[in-house]
Amino acid sequence: MSVLPVLGSFYIQNYNGIAWTQPSGPGTKVFPAQNDGPWPQYPVIGQFLSEAGEALWRGPCGHGWDTFQIWRDFDDATGKSVAIVACPICSITLHYIEPYEAVFDVNQFPIIVG
Repeated sequence: MSVLPVLGSFYIQNYNGIAWTQPSGPGTKVFPAQNDGPWPQYPVIGQFLSEAGEALWRGPCGHGWDTFQIWRDFDDATGKSVAIVACPICSITLHYIEPYEAVFDVNQFPIIVG
C-alpha cells in the first residue's frame, strides 16, 4: 500500500544520504539549512555569492533551487498515478498532481514544465 506523505513533509526521509530534520513539523524550515549569507571572495576575489539568493525558487524548507524534483508514485486512495513535486535538495513535498501525466501540461503547470 502506497501512502503519500503529508504535504510539507519529506518524500524520502534520508534523501541524498543526509539525515534531514524538521523540528517544527511539516511545512517548516529544514535542517541542515543552506547558507543564507554572502560568501566573500567566491569564486573570485571581489565577487559575492549567496547560496540561497542565487536560486529561482525558495521553498518552505528554506532551500533554494532552479528546477523542481518530480517523482512518480501511486495514490491508493484514488487509484491513480501521482506526480509528487518536491524540493530537489531535501525532498520536502510541495504539491501533488493527479494523474501523473498532467504534470507535463504546459497550460496547467507552465512553471513546473518550463
